Amino acid sequence: MRDQRTLHSLISVFISVVLLFVYCVNGEDPYRFYTWKITYGNIYPMGVKQQGILINGQFPGPQINCVTNDNLIISVYNYLTEPFLISWNGLQHRRNSWQDGTYGTNCPIPPGKNFTYMLQAKDQIGSYFYFPSLGLHKAAGGFGGIKIFSRPRIPVPFPPPAGDHTVLAGDWYKRSHRVHVIPVFGYDDRVLRAPLVRVFILSRNFNW
Repeated sequence: MRDQRTLHSLISVFISVVLLFVYCVNGEDPYRFYTWKITYGNIYPMGVKQQGILINGQFPGPQINCVTNDNLIISVYNYLTEPFLISWNGLQHRRNSWQDGTYGTNCPIPPGKNFTYMLQAKDQIGSYFYFPSLGLHKAAGGFGGIKIFSRPRIPVPFPPPAGDHTVLAGDWYKRSHRVHVIPVFGYDDRVLRAPLVRVFILSRNFNW
């Protein structure tokens, strides 16, 4: 009788261990949650006061640091007086291409409304960036870096870098992005005549 109870106990422990192992193997990838508030604000990328587009009061916007296969849940609240839309450059959007943030596959976020992007950095490592894809919003800010790190258990075939910084390059106008576009068709020939300067911006999200 005692041997039978011992056998039953061992079987129960074995089943528990197997179930725990299966649960761990099939567990979901980690989630990272972000809340972004899109507002106007004064910025001086060329030493000239300019109305820019800020994310949580920052220009450039917050950097996303994640690990391969992480799920990114990004709630975007549009406090501008115009529609807004963010595109995730470089992310593959497997099985959720309708959230790539381009006009036509994503509806713009109306003023005073919000939208939650659900993305996954599936099987990717490297540096990418996000940016606003409507009108000339990109020339007013609203962009930032994305860094996807390799999982610790999967080594990369090169040594760690001596330093790690993000450089965001873009075109900049000395006037508000609004004066370069018309609301109906999106663009005007004024875009071609506008004074243009190429600016390199060092992200301030790092310790130098």
